[in-house]
Amino acid sequence: MARILDLDKKYKSIIFLLLIVFFLIIFVAIIFSKGKDLFSDKGTVAVVVNEGDLVINYIDGETINFFDNKEHNYGISITNNGQEKVYYSIYLEDVNISNVKIDVKDEKGTVIKDTSSNVVDEKLVNLYSLDAQKTVRFQIIVSPKDTVNFKGKLRVENESMSTNSFDDLILLNNYIVAPQSRVGNEIAILDEGLIQTNDNKGVSYYFRGNVLNNYVSLGNLLFRIVRINGDRTVRLVLNDVLENQYAYNNVATGEEDKNPAILNNSSLSEILNNWVKENLSDYDSYLAMGDYCTDTTFNYTLNNNNYSKTYERVFADMAPDLYCNGELYSSKVGLLSIDEVVLAGAYKNMVNDNYYLYNKDISGSYLTTSTFAINEAGIISMMNVMSNGALGDGIFINNLSYIRPVVNISINAKVKGKGTIDNPYMIVS
Repeated sequence: MARILDLDKKYKSIIFLLLIVFFLIIFVAIIFSKGKDLFSDKGTVAVVVNEGDLVINYIDGETINFFDNKEHNYGISITNNGQEKVYYSIYLEDVNISNVKIDVKDEKGTVIKDTSSNVVDEKLVNLYSLDAQKTVRFQIIVSPKDTVNFKGKLRVENESMSTNSFDDLILLNNYIVAPQSRVGNEIAILDEGLIQTNDNKGVSYYFRGNVLNNYVSLGNLLFRIVRINGDRTVRLVLNDVLENQYAYNNVATGEEDKNPAILNNSSLSEILNNWVKENLSDYDSYLAMGDYCTDTTFNYTLNNNNYSKTYERVFADMAPDLYCNGELYSSKVGLLSIDEVVLAGAYKNMVNDNYYLYNKDISGSYLTTSTFAINEAGIISMMNVMSNGALGDGIFINNLSYIRPVVNISINAKVKGKGTIDNPYMIVS
């Protein structure tokens, strides 16, 4: 009898275990029927990371992992605990998938990024700035168009921790090449890249032709890189011109010790200095004193006209260079020299709408800091670049023309970007 009772207990235990297994199988089946996304990382554990002065809170975790066709939301908050402005980017990494739409919204609900094609290691936010002691929030919305197995990782990078100086980054992003066209003899219409030469301070590198990776963004202004100077500073020219036209100098003639062709002696100098204060004050600590050159010697005679030594070098000898062969002066803002324009790809009276200094939105000629000629009355004309990209026949120093400012970025500036129109270089520290 006792044995029968023991068997009953044994069978009951087996039946009980079978029932447990049965219910576990049903439970798992129910979960899978509701979608495998219930096993995803989303919404499980917030991750807080420090990147320099940035405190980054991945509110729904760093990892995106789901298998379904539903919309998934991921929050990120970023706080700048430092005392200086910081630049940052947001990346979605370790992903390569199609048929998925990704939206990035700021805290106001505005869509600031829309990716609806193949997603391949996307940069969701590119070089945004965050003031000291401020916080921003973003929402990343991943919307599959059908059932997908999506895996990826969110990463916020403090771009201001960059160690790349501007000249280093330019050299990293470019090969040093020989010019494809004859410099000083032909226009350049192809992207001829970055070319090595020398200036008064050492080895210099200049861009030539239809260059596509020399864009720089400073605030709301777009610039083009002209060259790396011999002292490792980087020379930029505004991609556009100032809104109004100005004379190089309202004074047409001057005393020998105050030549009106020297930009620092001109009425235009004040205009340029005010423009820098109004538009680039946030970057003042990154603006280097640049060397500018003006030739004040007019002893090249042609057809009874007295032309400058610059005219002789550039037009007669067809040998432009970056050495100063005239009066050298320093300033935080200046103009291009005619040598720089020729090295960039221009030539006299030859239309060129395929080099980086050409801008279809510039409707008239703009001035350079190079002298052209002097007439019998002692009035100097300055070399100019016409709206079609060709070098002009000079403009009297007291006549109105467009102005295209030039600045130089110091070697202390840390820079990010690729130099393209969509991802221009930007100062981050």
